[in-house]
Amino acid sequence: MSENNEAKQKKPLKIILIVVILLVVIAVGGFFGYKIFISKNKSQPSNMPQNVPVNSVQNQGNANYVLVNPVSAFTYDLDEFLINLADEDGKRYLKTKIVLGYDEKKLLKELDKNKPIIRDSINTVLRSKKVKDFDQKGVDNIKKEILDKINPMFQKGRINNVYFNDILVQ
Repeated sequence: MSENNEAKQKKPLKIILIVVILLVVIAVGGFFGYKIFISKNKSQPSNMPQNVPVNSVQNQGNANYVLVNPVSAFTYDLDEFLINLADEDGKRYLKTKIVLGYDEKKLLKELDKNKPIIRDSINTVLRSKKVKDFDQKGVDNIKKEILDKINPMFQKGRINNVYFNDILVQ
């Protein structure tokens, strides 16, 4: 009879242990699910100016203005560029895909009309660069140089971002 009594006591203990393990697994799964899915949505960039990082302060005449890189409302794909770089050995090249960001919808017609001129201007900027110019700070400087070179072409708006989707330097 003591064996039968002992078996009855082990059965509720096993059930309690299984329930506790299931609760721990569900709690851990819920925590990681929250961290992975919910936290990502909170950290995604928004179009709000107060969330935009400041790149630098420029001085133009008597007025200072701040250069920022807001998230662009529209993008314009310039396709792929294959450029010989200005390194001394002449055997280095750059393969990249560039997309321009802008906010004025009416700028699209100007972009379409001037696409060959825009590509040529960007080619000129990129051909003057060396391999060492393609570190993070160098790429930011190249983006600014491209903006300075192409923005005077437009009357209906401005390009506010240059996105390098792929950069391959060989």
